[in-house]
Amino acid sequence: MSSEIQKFLVRISLVAIGLIVPGFVVFKWFFPEYYLPVYWIALVFFYIFTLLIHAWQVNTARKDMAKFTRLNMVTAFLKLMVYAAFVVIYLAISTEKAVAFVIIIMIIYIAFTFTEVNSLTRFTRSLNRKWEK
Repeated sequence: MSSEIQKFLVRISLVAIGLIVPGFVVFKWFFPEYYLPVYWIALVFFYIFTLLIHAWQVNTARKDMAKFTRLNMVTAFLKLMVYAAFVVIYLAISTEKAVAFVIIIMIIYIAFTFTEVNSLTRFTRSLNRKWEK
């Protein structure tokens, strides 16, 4: 496993913990009526999917930056479709507390996407600096 992917694994794990701790507090003491067990499934799903997509993009960027640029647009679309499918499938199965579910999914999506974009931006800048020398 490359050092960039290891760094991202640490970052995304910290983000996941940063979502778990406040989530536990909020659902335990403030809004227990909105808790759904699917939140943990969603968090694990987003965590694994984001990690896999990130590793794929990092490996592509190392080999061919032009291909990475095209791949980045495709993966953004792919992620949106997969995440939307996750939401639609869940809402087709259960509409219980749908608004709370969608809000939580949005929070997870924004947190993981921000972390991934930040990491990819840093990584591609470092690659560009190496190639300029």
